[in-house]
Amino acid sequence: MERRFDRMVVLVFFGLGIAYQGVLYREGMGLIDEGHLRNAAHGVAAGESFYRDVYGAHPSVSFFAVAWLLHRGRMARGSVFVRLLIALSAAGAGLALVEVGLRLADLPRSGPFLQEFRGSGFKLMAYDSNPTGAFDLDLRDEDLRHRLGVRLANPEELEAHWEDTPWAVSFELNSQGFRERDFVPKSAGTKRVVIVGDSFTIGHGLPNTLAYPRLLESRLQRAFEHGPEHDSGDPRSTSVEVLNLGRGDTDLRAIARSAELALRRLAPDVLVYGYFMNDSVPGSGRDTASPIHDMLDAGWVAVDQSPSMTRIGRSEPGRSRVFDLVKRFFADRSVTHATIDWYQRLHEPAAWRPTLARIAAMSQATRARNARFVLLLLPLPFEIADSPFAEAHRQMQEAASRAGIEVVDALPALARHPDEALRLHPRDRHPSPLYARVVAELLAPVVLEALGPIDPPEAAVLEPAAPGPGRARSGK
Repeated sequence: MERRFDRMVVLVFFGLGIAYQGVLYREGMGLIDEGHLRNAAHGVAAGESFYRDVYGAHPSVSFFAVAWLLHRGRMARGSVFVRLLIALSAAGAGLALVEVGLRLADLPRSGPFLQEFRGSGFKLMAYDSNPTGAFDLDLRDEDLRHRLGVRLANPEELEAHWEDTPWAVSFELNSQGFRERDFVPKSAGTKRVVIVGDSFTIGHGLPNTLAYPRLLESRLQRAFEHGPEHDSGDPRSTSVEVLNLGRGDTDLRAIARSAELALRRLAPDVLVYGYFMNDSVPGSGRDTASPIHDMLDAGWVAVDQSPSMTRIGRSEPGRSRVFDLVKRFFADRSVTHATIDWYQRLHEPAAWRPTLARIAAMSQATRARNARFVLLLLPLPFEIADSPFAEAHRQMQEAASRAGIEVVDALPALARHPDEALRLHPRDRHPSPLYARVVAELLAPVVLEALGPIDPPEAAVLEPAAPGPGRARSGK
């Protein structure tokens, strides 16, 4: 009887430990991990990882603690029926406590994790937590909410819903719809770099200063300021600027139009295309079993949309949160595998040929304007240390190089960091500040060399690569 009591106490602490860690995670103070779980369970070894990668947490939430006790031979003496009854009772108590803990922590969250509020030339992106510290606007500040609200089409929506997502960043768009200052003719002595791409380039969810085009501009300006030809008092002195022509929710056709606009109106010295894998031109009909949910919580993303607001991530929890987690685990796994398979097929050499043709046309048009073209391959931060897309990146790099396109692959440099550090948010796999910084550091020497001969002290630190069309460069 004493042993049975001890086991029940262990299971009680096991459930309470999960509840405690769940509350900590909800408040952004910590994550459920195996170490905390073992301590909370007072020495009960965690079983096989039952659910992984829920909102950035990596728990080994073992619903098989009783099986572990059975394996250790510690069940009460008696008939098989009595042992089974004790096991089921203990398991029921443990699951009930887990259910209570998950409900207290609102896991899986009913959402939303992201809300967007829009006005004229202005957008506010608001998240439920701030794991990287990148979101620089705290909507709990009433005065700040008022100042932001006057720029929105419907300020009442912000006031009604901000508490769900209190951490935000703002987007300022120019008259052409880019997250950039208004375009002006290039002044004499100015070196201009233009970057086209999708949401990875525009800086989805990041303050503008932390997007990789802005970080690249800062590094290039520092290099030029230390150059021998620079004279801060001379308006003709060489300077450098980077223009971000990234767009969210776009495709290669629209990106090609942005590149055409840049070449026609902005006279770039260097044009960079920040390529992400969903930019591709599909060669065949879309597989309906492979929806693109690789940025979000796969298979469980609901979007509520109004003319001036979008809410992403809402879901209606079922009667049992434990059952929800099991169901979500298998749904996420299925959609993730289908999406990986889709991207891998899309980037096989024959399937990627139409995409390469468009990129090659972009490169040729750039050279016709006496400018340099660079293809920047931006990877998805998903199991990046052993990326399922590593072979696709290698094949893209080789094919583009054979076509005479200069390539920079960011995957090897980013693969040195864990997925969590490269993600903007546990449920949003867009680039984090660290991801953007690594990309800017990798791209800077290539662009610096392409801009022409200068000999600043920083040039040696940046290690410019050897010139030449078709040169491939990676972050190794």
